[in-house]
Amino acid sequence: HQLGIMQENIASTLQIDLEKVNVKACTSEGLGFTGRSEGAVAYAVAMVEKQDSES
Repeated sequence: HQLGIMQENIASTLQIDLEKVNVKACTSEGLGFTGRSEGAVAYAVAMVEKQDSES
């Protein structure tokens, strides 16, 4: 449910269709400080496509 809320917030902020936003989450399976619950990490990846300004 939280991923859906994040997806809706991103789409709303960027003023794009909800279907164009994908949010995924995973655990670090006990690896490193995040796996030991000693911290958190966030990554963001964006694909940007130039559109012609001609209509």
